[in-house]
Amino acid sequence: MHLEQRTGPVPGLVYATVRQGMTTRTFPIEVRRTASGHYISRMPDNRWSIECLTIEAALLMHAAVLFPVEHELAPWLSNPRPAPLVVDHVPGPLKSPIADGHGTEPATPTKTEKTEVNS
Repeated sequence: MHLEQRTGPVPGLVYATVRQGMTTRTFPIEVRRTASGHYISRMPDNRWSIECLTIEAALLMHAAVLFPVEHELAPWLSNPRPAPLVVDHVPGPLKSPIADGHGTEPATPTKTEKTEVNS
């Protein structure tokens, strides 16, 4: 991902043209300078990014969220162990294990059981 061009004042609204592969997009991004001299950008979910050393890094932080990510370029996003396929399907409604008597329902004494009473 490369920042091709940026226009606008900092702090304020900056228009960033970002290229990833063969795709180029332009985004309006609000950028501010922090008290420590770093830069932050308003992310697409209206939160502020982490502090970046340069304006370019803050702009790319915002753009990275908006660009689609290919799994070939980011192998850490692929699932190494996918969920198993459901082969056996029992037709009919699902039943609660507690309703079937197989759950962890607390035991209650029945008429045939004796309860001890300590006096």
